[in-house]
Amino acid sequence: MSRVIDIAIRDSVPQIFKRPYLSVLPNTTLMQIAPFMAIGPQIYVDGLVVSEGEKPIGKIGSKQLLLTIINSKYPDWLKKTALQIMDSSEISLEMDYPLSRAIDIFNQTSFAFIPITKSGLVVASLSVRDVLPVIMTTTFHATLKDIASPLVLSSKRTNLKVALNLMFQKKIRNIIVESDNGYAIINDRKILEFLFSQNGRKIMDMNSLGVQAVEIDLLDKLPAMRVSDSTTVSKAAELLMDINTPCVLLNKSIVTPWDIVMKTIEKISI
Repeated sequence: MSRVIDIAIRDSVPQIFKRPYLSVLPNTTLMQIAPFMAIGPQIYVDGLVVSEGEKPIGKIGSKQLLLTIINSKYPDWLKKTALQIMDSSEISLEMDYPLSRAIDIFNQTSFAFIPITKSGLVVASLSVRDVLPVIMTTTFHATLKDIASPLVLSSKRTNLKVALNLMFQKKIRNIIVESDNGYAIINDRKILEFLFSQNGRKIMDMNSLGVQAVEIDLLDKLPAMRVSDSTTVSKAAELLMDINTPCVLLNKSIVTPWDIVMKTIEKISI
C-alpha cells in the first residue's frame, strides 16, 4: 500500500484538473478581487492565482484581502492591487510533485492554496478542501475528538476589526458567535460578503472608523452544525464537502477542513 501523500498531485487529486482555476492580473484592484472570495451560488474558490502572461507570480486568499483591509484606511484599500496584496512565497508546484510537497507548504505558510503547474504554466489550483474526497473514501479509523480544535468564541457586540485580529492571532477562518439562540458561525467569506454589500459600504461610508464601525452581529451568519464526538473523520469529510458547512461543532470544540486534512493525511494509505 502507498501513502496518499507520496502520490503525485496529478493522480492523488485528479478532479482539480477538470475545473477552471481563477487568475487575475497584477493591476487588478481589491474591489474587483474580493467578490470572488465571498460565498455565492455560482462560484466557490479558496484562492486566486496572480499571473503575468501565463506564469504565476503570486497567490491571494481571503487572509491577504482581510489583512489589507484592516491595515489600510477605508476607502483606500479598495484601490490596492493584486501585486500589493499577493503572497509571493512558494508560488506554485508542478503537477508531478507528490502531494506531500503541497501539505508541507500549507503547514509552513498557514495558507492552504497553491497554483499547480505543468512545465511552469498554471493548469490548476489546489486547496485543502480538494483533499477531502480522498479522506471521505478511506476506511481510516479515527473519530473527531482525536483531531478537534478548541472553539474560539466572540460576543455578538464585538466589532469587526477586533474579530479579525482574533482570527489572525489564532490562525482560524471561522469564529463562533454566541447569541440568544445558541452558536452561529461567521467566517472570512461572510465578512467579505458583508463588506462589499450595500449595507456594509453604507456603514463604512458614514463612519471614519471603517471596519471598526461594524458589529459582527450585523453580518449574515451560518448555522452551526453539531455532531457527536464519535463521528468518524471520513463522515466529517463528507459533511464538509458542502460549501455551506465550513466546520462542524462538537461539545466544546470545532473541526474544519484544515483539521481533517492536515491532521490525518500522513496516516492514510491506498
